[in-house]
Amino acid sequence: MIELLNNRYNRRVTEEPSGPAEFHPTGLLRHPTYALGKLHKAMHAQLGTPLREHWVLTYLAERNEISQQEMANVMEIDRSEVVRLIDSLEQAGLVTRNRDPEDRRKYRLAITAAGNRVREETDAKIFAATDVLLARLTPTERETLHRLSLKALGYDTDES
Repeated sequence: MIELLNNRYNRRVTEEPSGPAEFHPTGLLRHPTYALGKLHKAMHAQLGTPLREHWVLTYLAERNEISQQEMANVMEIDRSEVVRLIDSLEQAGLVTRNRDPEDRRKYRLAITAAGNRVREETDAKIFAATDVLLARLTPTERETLHRLSLKALGYDTDES
């Protein structure tokens, strides 16, 4: 498959693509990160919502009572963006933000019961959307794709 994409990329295109749905940028499809990015964008489109809020809720469900700085570090985004995310989640009643009793300059974040329900609902939507997006893959291929993605990120996929 990779060789086929490379060959298609190296060939000169003599015809205009017949439409956006039929155009495949083979020069980009040669890169796994581009293909994975396309899957990520397709997930956003399928869900109709950004996933950052879900990531925040998921992390808070696993690690309750964390600082905004820890969230910024984990999400690998600017602290000001975390403030905007938390503002939105707090206004929706999904997250609480309280002053840290040990350092009044900091806030401690926690997920609410409503936030946990939304997280669980979004998880179910993500699993359903994943089934649609990866319908061309067998269950074994899906597991392999997931395992290899985790391995590329540095996670030991042999640990249980």
